[in-house]
Amino acid sequence: MKALSQKTEPLDGGGSAPPSLLPSPKAIMGRIVRNWYWCVLSLAICLPLAYLYAARQPQVYGKATTILVKEDYPKESVAATVLASTNGIVNTATTNLDNEIFLLSSHSLLETVVRNLKLDVTYWKKNKFRKVEIYQDSPIAVRFTREGAAADAKFQVVPVSREEFRVEKNMDDSGRDEKTGTFGKEIQFDSQTFIVKKTPRFNDGSLDVPVIVRKTSVRQAALGLAGGLTVKKASGKNNLINISMRCNNPVKAEQILHSIVHFYNEASLEEKNRRGMKTNQFIEERLDVISDEMQKNDLSIEDLKRETNVLTDLSTALTEEYENSINDKKDLRELELEIKSIEYLKEYLEQEAAHDSRLVPINAKIADMGIRDQIGVFNDTLLKRTSLKVNAGDNNPIVRELEANLNSLKDALRRSVNNYYTSLLVKKKNVEDQHEMTREHIRTVSSRERDVNHIEREQRVRESLYVFLLNKREENSLALAATEDNARMVDAVRGGNGPLEPNVAKILMVGFLAGMAIPVLLCVIAAVLDSNVKRRKEIETLTSIPVYGELPRKPRKLKNQEIVVNLEEPSELSECFPLLAERMVSLSDENGGEPLSVLVTSSCSGEGKTYLSVNLAVSLAVAGKKVLLMDMDLRKGTLSSLLGGAGKPGIGDLEQAGEGGWRSLVEKSSVSDHLDYLFAGTLPDHPSRLLLHDRIRKLMEELKEQYDFIFMDCVPYSSLADARIVARLADATLYVMRAGCVKKRDLAGLQKIWKNGELKRMGIVLCDVEPQGRSSRKAAVYRSLDTSSPCGENNSL
Repeated sequence: MKALSQKTEPLDGGGSAPPSLLPSPKAIMGRIVRNWYWCVLSLAICLPLAYLYAARQPQVYGKATTILVKEDYPKESVAATVLASTNGIVNTATTNLDNEIFLLSSHSLLETVVRNLKLDVTYWKKNKFRKVEIYQDSPIAVRFTREGAAADAKFQVVPVSREEFRVEKNMDDSGRDEKTGTFGKEIQFDSQTFIVKKTPRFNDGSLDVPVIVRKTSVRQAALGLAGGLTVKKASGKNNLINISMRCNNPVKAEQILHSIVHFYNEASLEEKNRRGMKTNQFIEERLDVISDEMQKNDLSIEDLKRETNVLTDLSTALTEEYENSINDKKDLRELELEIKSIEYLKEYLEQEAAHDSRLVPINAKIADMGIRDQIGVFNDTLLKRTSLKVNAGDNNPIVRELEANLNSLKDALRRSVNNYYTSLLVKKKNVEDQHEMTREHIRTVSSRERDVNHIEREQRVRESLYVFLLNKREENSLALAATEDNARMVDAVRGGNGPLEPNVAKILMVGFLAGMAIPVLLCVIAAVLDSNVKRRKEIETLTSIPVYGELPRKPRKLKNQEIVVNLEEPSELSECFPLLAERMVSLSDENGGEPLSVLVTSSCSGEGKTYLSVNLAVSLAVAGKKVLLMDMDLRKGTLSSLLGGAGKPGIGDLEQAGEGGWRSLVEKSSVSDHLDYLFAGTLPDHPSRLLLHDRIRKLMEELKEQYDFIFMDCVPYSSLADARIVARLADATLYVMRAGCVKKRDLAGLQKIWKNGELKRMGIVLCDVEPQGRSSRKAAVYRSLDTSSPCGENNSL
């Protein structure tokens, strides 16, 4: 029997990336399209909520201006100014502008603005959905006394007449607290003491209209202003600063900007005057100190010259001493050479005392002319004696006289050399002492010269600083005499009359995007968390097992009908079974045209094994194939119950069959003459033992002689051993898998079964697949136009 070729690539083959368990974008988009009504519902909720949110948000207005910060007066300390003027290492313009930006947004300046504009007390009125601040338009004004100025408060003032008003406050537990007061008189309410006055805007229309009063501390109000204030350097400009203010009233924003610039200039002028006075005081003190130090330096130089006994400049005296030291070194080198020459001559005379025939060398380094003359006389006498001795012999009286003269000359030469050597040593000692005295004097003068140089350097620095401070004193005096504002507004306060916030269009757009994003996000999360197998593509991606086909979900009208193959009314569902039948015919042809036994199993019960077996058998039977449908579930007999064979003899009754054997147990089908049933029969106590019996194997051999296709509806493969036993009798296996019932992680175990060849010619049939859209319906209509079966008797694949 020829085996069906399988794919050899394993699911987790070496070197290949593991398949992704995440859903594809197409699957996610399909889920979103199928749940389009959730998008509509989300938009119907989010858009009204966004509009209501925009309507309840307080309106925010924006105003801006530009100021020019003048750089005609230094903002740094005196030390920083000194460095900037002398070395150029401080960028005063940039540093000053950064400081001014910080000062313009400082809390101390904002607190001053709050106190002068009385921004710690705000007035509001309710306008439809939102509350509106009525700055300078309030019909009443509240002035808090000192006792309650530091506490926060919030209440309503309702004018009831031109003389009286009512104060109200909602309490958390006790409901509403009310109290009546008179305009211009002090009233105590909710631990606050204040006076309510009428403003010029008070009229009859203000009666019975509540005004919400909010009282905060000055510090808290300044923090609120800081949240809406923006101060930054103008783009590309060195001394221009942009100031913008955002608050709940346009007039209030404009007045805040004017007040910030005004009080900033006042603080700058005060700081200039205070710094100028301190600078003058500092300069005067430093001039006195520097004058004293310069006088002390002059006295110190005079004392140093007196100590070294140098009337001229120390540098000149030091140069003369250096020249004397150099001359002494030169004399010492010459004396040392002459002493070495005398020492060599002495050594020569001592070594040659026993020899009278050698001449005494004359060294040019010996300065004594007497010694040089004695050496010359000795050498001449020696030459005469040597010459006469050769001609007259040793006993000649003249030779003996010359030898006596040589001895006396040699003794005299030795004495002269020794005396001269002694005199050289004494002279060397004197020169060394003189040289040491010179060096000691040089060290003394050098030490004093360093001190003098240090004092002179300090003197030069103090002189420069003295002149510099004199100039700065004049400049500071001029600056104090001509003080002006540090900043001026380049242009008027600008800004539209419309509110910047809330941006209704933006909020509605956010609501629209949120309304679209929420259902989309939920669909994505649901798709990511959905770990069940629902599509054929998922099986083909995660495994190498061939998929023989997929069956769409039953329509509602066929919910309780198991046999859905209907040639008179073709549908998408009924057309899927002939396609599977065609696949079975193709497997039979690959098997050499021999009868094909097919095992129908699954991972668990209820996945559609019996449903697939019956309809596929009917499809092949009506196509003219001889088909036997066997109920191999010897534990429940589900197929037998479905086809009305419960209680009828079947496989479990093979031992009690009569002369006809298994043929007496076969039931004819009323659907087609080519379809027979073999029910489970009497359910045995041990189904596995019955299936392992040789009579089952012989039964299959005899059945293949009578039928083209034998479908064995069996128990789930992974739960019981029955399916594994029946698998040995099958030539092919249909592994039924219901969409949404099998986890994706379980496909790895199924891949291993297919790879190991436990199930012959294994193929997956995916049942109960949800239709994916219009394309599947079009395919069903197209297939419905041709009602001919693809499995005709003369049809070969």
